[in-house]
Amino acid sequence: MHDTLSDLRALAGLEHEPYVPRGHDAISWLELGINYDDYLVGEGFIERGTASILAGSSGIGKSSLAVQKGILWSAGKSAFNLDPRKALRIVLTQNEDSNNDIVKQMAVSRQLGLSDSERRLVSENFWVEPFKGYTGQDAINKWAELCKWFKADLLIVNPLSAYYEGDISSNEDNQQFLYGSLARMLQELKIACHSIHHKTKPHKNPRELPYHEKMYDMLGGSVLTNFHRAIILVDPVGESDVYEFTIAKRFAESGWPLKTQLFKWHEDKAKRLWVPASSAEATQAKAKGNSCSDLVALVPLHGSIDKKILRRNAMDNKFTERHYEAALAECLDDLTPDDLRLYEWKVPNPHGGPRKRISRFPQQSAKD
Repeated sequence: MHDTLSDLRALAGLEHEPYVPRGHDAISWLELGINYDDYLVGEGFIERGTASILAGSSGIGKSSLAVQKGILWSAGKSAFNLDPRKALRIVLTQNEDSNNDIVKQMAVSRQLGLSDSERRLVSENFWVEPFKGYTGQDAINKWAELCKWFKADLLIVNPLSAYYEGDISSNEDNQQFLYGSLARMLQELKIACHSIHHKTKPHKNPRELPYHEKMYDMLGGSVLTNFHRAIILVDPVGESDVYEFTIAKRFAESGWPLKTQLFKWHEDKAKRLWVPASSAEATQAKAKGNSCSDLVALVPLHGSIDKKILRRNAMDNKFTERHYEAALAECLDDLTPDDLRLYEWKVPNPHGGPRKRISRFPQQSAKD
C-alpha cells in the first residue's frame, strides 16, 4: 500500500526533479550563432563544458608541461602554439607530485620572458592544488567546490587516472565517471577540463601508426577516447630529448598549421622548460644510433663480440652512453623479439673473472 506522496512519486518514476529542457528548435539553434565566449583555446579546441586530454609516457615531463601551459595561458600567452582567447583563470590539481616537486616545477616561470604585468596575471589567475585522496564522485565534488571558489575557466587534472574509482580500461567505469559525473560538472559550472594522462605500453614504432589510430594510443577504453573532444599525443623521437606532439583529434580547431609539431627539453634541465625543436634536430635524433636494430647491426652474425669492444663501436656509430645502455638493456630483455634479441655470454678468463661477450645467440658452451 503506497500511502505517502514520496512512494507514489517513486512508483510513477518521479522521485527526482523533472528534467528542464535547455535546448532550442533546429532553426533557433542556427539563429543563436556561435558563442565565442565559450572558446578558451584556439577556435574551440578547448571550450567550456568540454574535456580535452594530453597523453604521454611516464617520465617525459608531463607535470612540467602542464605547469608551463597553466602559467602561459593564465597570462594570456600562447603555450605550445595553442593560443588562449584571453587570460584564463586556471586550477591545476596535482596528485603524483610532492610539494617540493611543485616548487621545482614553478622555476619555469622565470624562463618564460613574462613582464611584470604578466607575472601579476599568473599570480591572480593560476592556482595549483596538491589534490590527493579523492576518487570518483568525491573527486568531482571537490573539483566543483575548488573551481567555484576560484571562479575558474579551466580545470587541469594531473593525472586523470589518479582520480578514477574503478578500472580505467573498463568502458562501463569510464561511462560513469566521464559522461555521468565529469561531463555534468563541466556543463553546470560552464568550465573546461584539460587532463594529463598516460599512454599505453610504448608502441614499437609510434610514429608509424596511421593518423586515425593515434587517438587510441593511450591507456583506457574507447569511451575515454570518445569522451575527450581534443586529444594531443606526445612521442619521443628515438632516445633523444626531442618529442613529437600530435593533435590526434580536433586539429582544425587548434590553430596549428600541421597536425604534428616538435618540442624538446631545454638543455638545462633545472629550468624545467619545454622549447620548440627544429626538423633538423628531429632528423639528427632519428639518425643517431640509438635503437635495438642499430645495436644488433654491430654484433657479428656468428660468434660473439667482447662487450667492451661493442660499447666502443657503438660510441663510434653515434650512440651516446645513455642510448647504448638503454638499447642494450632492451636487446637483452627476454620479451624482445628474436630478430632484435641479444645474449650475454660469460667466457672463462685465466687471468681473472669471466669475460663478458655479446652474441645474437644463446651461449651453448664456455668456449667462444
